[in-house]
Amino acid sequence: MHRVVIVTFPGLQPLDAVGPHEVFAGANRGLAADQRYEIEVVAREPGRVAGESGLVLHAAGLGSADAIGTLVLVGGGGVLEAARDETLVEWIRQAAAGADRVATVCSGTFLAGAAGLIDGRRVTTHWARAD
Repeated sequence: MHRVVIVTFPGLQPLDAVGPHEVFAGANRGLAADQRYEIEVVAREPGRVAGESGLVLHAAGLGSADAIGTLVLVGGGGVLEAARDETLVEWIRQAAAGADRVATVCSGTFLAGAAGLIDGRRVTTHWARAD
């Protein structure tokens, strides 16, 4: 099993979480049971997470930062506030240290930046979120 963890927060762009979830879920249909992706949607607090469009997702709590295959950091209108959440950012930092790979979607780069994951690297993000 390859554990995929999609990190969400209030004010996320729902497509940034739902899109990757659907891609990994779709890939599962063609894989043997022992090769499948275990997909988790997490947030700092478990429960309802409202997206910037009003769509509500249900997320588990952050849980273990260990044994993550792919860590996905989503973006959205609430990303700058999420990037100031020290508990969330520290969890991302710990999770990324042991993850096989880290991916950001759109302005999820701000979460990666807050966690120090892109220091010294060139990155892109949505023009509407950048100064």
